[in-house]
Amino acid sequence: MQEKEVRLLFKAGVFESCQAIPISMSRGWTLKFVTRDQEIITLNLQRSNTEREFKSLDGAAAVAKRIGFDWLNVQIGELQWREKVS
Repeated sequence: MQEKEVRLLFKAGVFESCQAIPISMSRGWTLKFVTRDQEIITLNLQRSNTEREFKSLDGAAAVAKRIGFDWLNVQIGELQWREKVS
């Protein structure tokens, strides 16, 4: 789903949380959004249906903030934590 569609769903109160998950150790991060029904929605590129990749966690957090999230859940394997996006 594209960023503008995710932003509209966020304003409608559809999402429970936003997660940043590494793609691989060298490729970067992706954002996934968890709805209240526990459905996972992935952020896609604007011009294709491929998953949007971020080179840094800061870049992913900036987009999560732009969408409207105050908190970002970060998950690397079994390690999980919650970051306040600013």
